[in-house]
Amino acid sequence: MRIIVRQLRRITIAVCISWMLCLVPSWAQLPHETYDFSMSKGIAEFGQGHYDVAASMFERARSAKPNDLEATDYLGQTYLRLKRYREAELLFREIVKKDEKAAPAWLGLGIARSQQGRYQEAREALNEAEQLDPKNPLVYFYQGLVAQELKSFDQAPELFSRAMALSPDLTPSARYYTGISYYQRGLTERAKKELEAAIASGVPESELARSARAVLQQQTAVPKGQKQWDLNLSISGQYDSNVVLLPIGTQPPGGAVGISQKDDFRTAIYARGEYRPIQTDVWTAGVTYGFYQSFHQKLARFDVQDHSPSVFVQRQIGPVQARVQYVFDYVEVGQAPYLFAHVIQPIFTIAEGNSLFTQLQFRYQHKDFQDDLFAGNSFRDGKNWLGAVTQYAYFADGAGHVRLGYTFDMDRTGGGNPTVATPGVPANADWEYRAHRFSAGFGVPPVLTLKPTFAFDYYRQQYDNPNSLSPTGTTVRRDTVLFFTASIGRPVTDWLSIAAEYNYMRDQSNIQFFDYSRNIYSLTLSGRF
Repeated sequence: MRIIVRQLRRITIAVCISWMLCLVPSWAQLPHETYDFSMSKGIAEFGQGHYDVAASMFERARSAKPNDLEATDYLGQTYLRLKRYREAELLFREIVKKDEKAAPAWLGLGIARSQQGRYQEAREALNEAEQLDPKNPLVYFYQGLVAQELKSFDQAPELFSRAMALSPDLTPSARYYTGISYYQRGLTERAKKELEAAIASGVPESELARSARAVLQQQTAVPKGQKQWDLNLSISGQYDSNVVLLPIGTQPPGGAVGISQKDDFRTAIYARGEYRPIQTDVWTAGVTYGFYQSFHQKLARFDVQDHSPSVFVQRQIGPVQARVQYVFDYVEVGQAPYLFAHVIQPIFTIAEGNSLFTQLQFRYQHKDFQDDLFAGNSFRDGKNWLGAVTQYAYFADGAGHVRLGYTFDMDRTGGGNPTVATPGVPANADWEYRAHRFSAGFGVPPVLTLKPTFAFDYYRQQYDNPNSLSPTGTTVRRDTVLFFTASIGRPVTDWLSIAAEYNYMRDQSNIQFFDYSRNIYSLTLSGRF
């Protein structure tokens, strides 16, 4: 009996030992075994939508390998599904700090920030993701959503379009949000088409389809069209170190009649209104009226009043905006007629992306100068032809810009090509020229709500004939005109802004009567309605 008991005891001990050994993997795994098991289990649960379980498994994997970026990324993605956005952001920040080229982490960081309402920071993260992984459709999709939140409704459709091109599965959602963007821009017909396409391309009774139908049925709750008018008003106080007669950019009459060589204070008022009775996705047509008036404190004979009504037609052709306008200009100086001008101007603007575009413009101008206050002023009558190209580049989400441009223009005033001019006897031939202008501008993103801008122009005029104001009548006029502008402004309200500006102008002419320099300091209050 004792032998049997001893044998049973040995068998029982052996079985217990075997059973305990079998349990070792479940309670005493090595770190790499815990990591592998937790990752496999977490991925499986994640795929089935069991995010709470998946999160606990990825947390366990991170405990086994604290510096593992894969486990950190999976946990961050899981937190996004659980709407634990702050925790997800911290994880993605940890990843990009260790690996700046981790595109999925930049995408996750952008999503986490956008869900917390930090859209500008989200856009920066998504832009990083785009640079690292330009073929990821989700990057463009979330860029589009963020653009909408930042009210960049003109940029969002292109981003959604890229997302659809890379992943057709995103078509219903992308078309839905594209339609919302068009509604916000007042493009009702386009919006309807996109929302109808969103319904047709997805599951008929999905939440997205129901939402699209609701928007279509509630058109009265969304904008029916863009505002058809604009009004801009400004008033400026200015100090001018050398009052010069330069209405609409024409060259001043020579000598004291056009260049005072005296300083003065003035008040300048400017108003411009535009009305667009035709305004569709493709066509825009309207009328504008501009008015300018200056009042000098002492030099009243230099007061300028300018009326400039115009009509225009504009058409959108893909990325190209084509516009042609006619402008009539009537200018008074010292309350007397000074100039009548007729202008025809085609302008083409080519969008090369969200932040880059080129503008081409051409102009024909017929100028009819009046002699009322300026004897011989009508010798300047003639025609001006102009061609220009300007490249614009925006950065910091449109808050800053760089501008580079070139312009060629020439005046044809008649009078032939005399080899010598009669000194003191003005003639049409005095005013014919060809000119080249190089321009540059730079706008800095706002700093503490203050927005600085700078501009520089170099303008070289080469006249065709000897000038009658030269001492011997044999000198052909050459002018090099330099312009520099610096301004700083800030918004006061949504419709009111204030700006301080400095302008420097130097006309280096080989004819003494046209040589001058000028400094203008101004403070301007502007309103947009």
